[in-house]
Amino acid sequence: MIKAFLLAWVLVFSLQGAPWREMKSFTLKKDEVVKILIKTVSPKKERIFLWRWTLYTDKALVVHESFDKFVGQHILYVGRNDSFRKPFLPAFKSEQDIPYALVVFKKFDDKNQTAQFDFLLIDKEKRVLVDYLMKEDKK
Repeated sequence: MIKAFLLAWVLVFSLQGAPWREMKSFTLKKDEVVKILIKTVSPKKERIFLWRWTLYTDKALVVHESFDKFVGQHILYVGRNDSFRKPFLPAFKSEQDIPYALVVFKKFDDKNQTAQFDFLLIDKEKRVLVDYLMKEDKK
């Protein structure tokens, strides 16, 4: 009986799929900017989320990000402390429904001097839409 319950529990959670609603990968050279337009459903508003990396040394990547004119800096390592989270809206009903992005540093290519990232959008209530704008070189 317990085994059947555990098997059913594992099947239910495995069928729910990934926790993110959307995923996109980026490969960036130093100071290349990823620009993403964040559209909120209610209230209707458009805001820009962007990030870029500026330094890779001692297996640490320095990443700068900006959202709504608020800036941040993160030091990411592959395998541990490899991501940062950016909330897009406040909680609606509970802390579980906050839409946010998770930017994950996947690897650094020494030969090409590029960093690979995954952008994951977690938004269970479907409160935001994203448009991927062209990544552009910082001038």
